[in-house]
Amino acid sequence: MVELKDYPAYEPHKSPQWYQFHAEVSYLDELEKIWGKKWGAQGIGKLREVAVVRPTEVEVLPLYDEDPEYFLMHTEKPDLEIMQKQHDHLVEIYKREGIKVTYMEFPSQPKGPYGPLKRSISAAAGFVINGGAIIPREATPYWRGRSKYVAQYLMSIGCPILYTVHGYGVCEVGAFTRMTDDFIVGMLSTDCNREGMEQVIPVLKRSGYKEILINHSPGLLNIYYPEIVGWIHADMYIAPIDVRLALVYPPWCDYEMIRRLKELGYKLIEVSQEEQMKYFVCNAITLEPRRIMMIKGASNAVKALRDEKVDVIEVPYDEVMKYGGGIRCTTMQLVRDEGPKLFE
Repeated sequence: MVELKDYPAYEPHKSPQWYQFHAEVSYLDELEKIWGKKWGAQGIGKLREVAVVRPTEVEVLPLYDEDPEYFLMHTEKPDLEIMQKQHDHLVEIYKREGIKVTYMEFPSQPKGPYGPLKRSISAAAGFVINGGAIIPREATPYWRGRSKYVAQYLMSIGCPILYTVHGYGVCEVGAFTRMTDDFIVGMLSTDCNREGMEQVIPVLKRSGYKEILINHSPGLLNIYYPEIVGWIHADMYIAPIDVRLALVYPPWCDYEMIRRLKELGYKLIEVSQEEQMKYFVCNAITLEPRRIMMIKGASNAVKALRDEKVDVIEVPYDEVMKYGGGIRCTTMQLVRDEGPKLFE
């Protein structure tokens, strides 16, 4: 039974003390009471809950064969049945690790404003930080509209929406890399313009990030390059392993980013070009500090990690990555334990 004394700043026979209530009770203090759980995957604390999208026929439409360069098909079109088997195996590993997995459902033929919605499997579009989610605004015409399904799903499971990128802002904020609970890496690239970045920075700061390190990614004009898929998103070229330990693929980073990471005391494990292009090594999922899941095959990177006493789980995922992303791209991180901070 509720008693009057349970209300914050209650004083008998006085009007509510709003100023005191506002100053002493934060949004995060009330998050679980209002929204059912402490939504947030802020850094690299132990991963507790994720959402995924099982691959469907929208990833292998004949339309994409008409102009593979436009659709950023850097390899041959994937085999849907193999994709689904590999994705199902990934889900089983999550469950084996004690991580709750829920499925985000798309229509059988999801549509954006201009046609079929390619890459609906990219569940990481849902970007959950302390307190709720930031909803992106996608860059490419055949990705745009995915955000509607992401927002509807998050609200359906009780996760609040903190912000939605709008106006002329473009920001696929789900591709930012959470390094610790107070440090995050983002990118200015084809998939995040300056207006989009300026919109999300205040939200990131309010959630607890003390530094937002922005990488200036390479650009492109008319010619298709096989590496385009990698350089447009921060989660393709850097992966946190622990406080001040990370995987990095330097060719997709500007030097200021490398310099700042070194200044912050990071030890950087460099990924080779051969392994990065074959296995999207940096698009890995940190399950908790020094425990990581990555695509099977990158033997040199795995050895370097194990030399640092990192527990590595390798997952066959080569067919899934043909759609344009890796393990992290297909995982929406919903809940993590509070994790380490860089600026304590």
